[in-house]
Amino acid sequence: MAGTNEIHSEYGTITDAITPACATIQRTQSRASVSSTYSTRKRRRVSVASLDLGQDLARPLTPETPIEEINGDRFVTLRTSTSLPLNITPRTNRIAKAFGLLDDRVLSPTYPPSHFSDRCFRSLLRRSASELFSTSRAASLLSAKANLGAHNHFVLALDGPGMSTDLFASPMAWSHANCIGVAFKYDVYFQNLESRAVVHLCRSSLSDGTVHSIDWGGKANPYLLALGVTVGDVRVIDAEKKMPLVDWVDSGHGMGGMHWNGDVLAVGRTGGIVTLFDIRMRAEIAKIMGHKRRVHGVKWSVDGRHLATGDDSGIVHIWDHRAGHLLTNDDKNIRMKHKGPVKALSWSPWQHGLLATGGGSPDGEIHIWNTGKIAPSSGPVHTIPLQTTITSLHWSPHCKELLSTHGSSWAVPQTNVRPVAHLSAVGVENSLVVHSYPSCQRIVNVKAHSAPVGHSCIAPDGCSVFTVSPKEETIKMFRVWSAPDDKEKCEGSDMTLKSTIR
Repeated sequence: MAGTNEIHSEYGTITDAITPACATIQRTQSRASVSSTYSTRKRRRVSVASLDLGQDLARPLTPETPIEEINGDRFVTLRTSTSLPLNITPRTNRIAKAFGLLDDRVLSPTYPPSHFSDRCFRSLLRRSASELFSTSRAASLLSAKANLGAHNHFVLALDGPGMSTDLFASPMAWSHANCIGVAFKYDVYFQNLESRAVVHLCRSSLSDGTVHSIDWGGKANPYLLALGVTVGDVRVIDAEKKMPLVDWVDSGHGMGGMHWNGDVLAVGRTGGIVTLFDIRMRAEIAKIMGHKRRVHGVKWSVDGRHLATGDDSGIVHIWDHRAGHLLTNDDKNIRMKHKGPVKALSWSPWQHGLLATGGGSPDGEIHIWNTGKIAPSSGPVHTIPLQTTITSLHWSPHCKELLSTHGSSWAVPQTNVRPVAHLSAVGVENSLVVHSYPSCQRIVNVKAHSAPVGHSCIAPDGCSVFTVSPKEETIKMFRVWSAPDDKEKCEGSDMTLKSTIR
């Protein structure tokens, strides 16, 4: 071939002078340029150094592998309203972003540059999120906040002259027959809250002393009333027939708290003994040893399997009714203890083994224990410091709330008090307080009396509470909670106490 051959392909034009006599291609000084049709803004140069055109002409010039496409952005950056120097460093970049002079989007073909910096945007999101999470939830209609908190006032008041001034006494009880029983020194009265009829039930002799504690029988015996006098004797009376059933004489030990469990009555004594009586056998069936001081608080669990007791030294014991022994044993270093006398005890009706205990002066704290996980040296799962005498405790059967009644408060040195404890003690004296669980935050605080609240009892429907102030000589009823409207649905709920006011 003589002359010049031009090879046309879709990749460009190669023009070389080829000499027939030569076996090799002589390289010329001309440069061949390859123009890519896939990129309009880049042109690259290639030099043909050594090509075997015999083989190249024998096969099509379509490449075996496609040319890699460069994914370049074809849009031009929009300039911001403020011109910046071209020598931008990371430091100046951060400063520009802080003052809103530089946008995060390097290429923004459609949208104008943002007028807010990252810091302003994050601050706006943080403020919106805080407002969202700080929005107060509507109070449940069952909660004390929607009932007692909405009224802050009692619904019924009764005169109570001559009641025992001993704050460790239990002179009032509420029966499942909707009768409220009250002890006035030597006399015991009860009133049917439906008919409002007042009945004088009995009178103790002067030799027996004043009536210290009373308690109605449970759902199985709603008209049985047990009363204990200060010398230690116990009497059971049928209030419906107005006749005594049995007398248990035990003058060697004084009287503490008492509580029914079916046909069995547990009675605390001054010497630290807890006596069990069975109304069917009309005799004493057992004695529980473990305390060394007077037993003020006695409370059976909802299922009747465990008995909690608290004494004057602040020690709390749990007795297993089926096994017949104490779960809290000094030999195992399992101690449930307050720094003051313990009278207030309450078992949760919706969580098995959850027990609340309250201490008097100088303790002034509510301890919440998980008795199902008692271990050596274990402490309470929650503590609510109040620096006020705690006279009674009641769990709500309809919601996770705990009610406490209080006596007098005392000053606590600032060096020995935690900030949370100091704040929680404000305004609790002589009050009725409701705490949420498990947050233990105060929901409602109502000034119940002008003097210390000595005792309280909860209604069988779990909604109302009677409080008594011996010094003020008044008895007041407060509507604290509400029961669910759907009774049939609530019967299968663990949050509902299956009892009704007859």
